[in-house]
Amino acid sequence: MTKLALIVAFLAALAGNLQSAGLDAEIIGHPTSADISWASVPGASWYDIYSGDTFIVRLESSEREYSVEGLASSSDYSFSIAARDQENNTLDADFLSVSTTSWDGIYEWNNKTDKDNKGKVRSIRIRVETAASPQIGQYYRFYMYDRKGNEVLVFPLYDFDDPSSGEWVDYTDKGISGASYRFSAGRFNASPFNPSKWRIDKVVIDYDSSSAYIQTSALGLVFDTVTSYKLFIEDGKMKMSFTTEGSGIVGEFLFRNPNPGEGDAFILTRIE
Repeated sequence: MTKLALIVAFLAALAGNLQSAGLDAEIIGHPTSADISWASVPGASWYDIYSGDTFIVRLESSEREYSVEGLASSSDYSFSIAARDQENNTLDADFLSVSTTSWDGIYEWNNKTDKDNKGKVRSIRIRVETAASPQIGQYYRFYMYDRKGNEVLVFPLYDFDDPSSGEWVDYTDKGISGASYRFSAGRFNASPFNPSKWRIDKVVIDYDSSSAYIQTSALGLVFDTVTSYKLFIEDGKMKMSFTTEGSGIVGEFLFRNPNPGEGDAFILTRIE
């Protein structure tokens, strides 16, 4: 019998023979993670956690909780936890199912000052939408709103299979990507100058964050900027950190969070 088959048979036997009264495990799902907690089992030296048939981690007997990261949102998962003694005997086990939630929704930041980049940034609203691509799997689309309340896709600027995504684009380009870039740059560029052209250098996708590295050409010089979106939970609320950073002099002309005590990043809270 293979090692995997032994694990499956072992866990199946546990499901029928153990009452799980000692562990009393619980699980809470979040958009891209799940929190597992359990009670102490007398005589346990370790707690082993599995995702389906796959071993995840062995924890010391003093630990009572564990967060499984990097899950897909709006998805179903099965986990198990087993209490082992010093001889690796199984003292108790519990089996858990969870459905992850979603980051989808509208997030908002409000300007509390009169520094609003000539009225361009009195507030920021971003709608998050879960998407999937054959190239990278699950990711998130981010939409901002113009003054008329229309949605503007600001990430990604191109489909991931578009071969033109790394080419230089004139600032006045009338295409969808050109209009989206111009809208975002127009809001957060605090200088009196507009770029002459721009291009995507690279895109980085993680399970709860995304970054776009863009090169801009202005006044005969080329500058690098990176715009990042990070989704997280704080004080029970879903939030987003939105930042744009630039190299050289361009970094001095980027509009940043003017609210006192909040730092440079814009922190948006989901409102619906």
